Amino acid sequence: DAHVGADIVRFNPDVSGEAIRDKYNITKPLILYLGQLHGGQYVEAFIKTASRLVNEHRKDLTFMIAGDGYQAGELKKMSRRLNLNGKLIFTGAIPHELVPQYIAAADVCLACFEENEVTLCKSPLKVVEYLASGRAIVASDVGEVPRMLDGAGILTPPGDVNSLADGILKILQNPSLKNNLERLARERAEKEYNWTVTATNLLGAYEKAVQINSAR
Repeated sequence: DAHVGADIVRFNPDVSGEAIRDKYNITKPLILYLGQLHGGQYVEAFIKTASRLVNEHRKDLTFMIAGDGYQAGELKKMSRRLNLNGKLIFTGAIPHELVPQYIAAADVCLACFEENEVTLCKSPLKVVEYLASGRAIVASDVGEVPRMLDGAGILTPPGDVNSLADGILKILQNPSLKNNLERLARERAEKEYNWTVTATNLLGAYEKAVQINSAR
């Protein structure tokens, strides 16, 4: 089981996100989506979630999409149609070395997906980077995501915008829950989703394959 892992030295709870918050003048709770902006990332669900929260529940929230891709233009149009001007930040492409700071700047991190043949087999890298950073996570209950979180985050039905919004509100309205999820996230990365464990598992898988092949 050579699953994906994160660099738990680069991604850790002690990384400061203040420089990112200062850069974008963020003073309110920040909800982050990290990823490339193309069809396989389901960013539309994040934007719809932002719209529901801002227009129905919490006008004090700021949302950020950190990443770039060919859908960026259409997604920006969508955000304007949903009255998210000034509430949703599109960062464009960001240097990989700054990704830990962007994650650290967030109060809640999202990993939202629909259920299909691709996502049923998906082990999203963003999830392990969120875990290693010790962030409160709301994610879609699909593919490998439930096993990756194992209680260190809130799971919602795939593609369900209302549940994503409710998960975010639950975390923001309950500081003790937020703190507990952050602690569990880091513990999960330290125990299971880091490069050391991944390398050990990968080596074991190779050795097993060699043994099977030699026995033929």
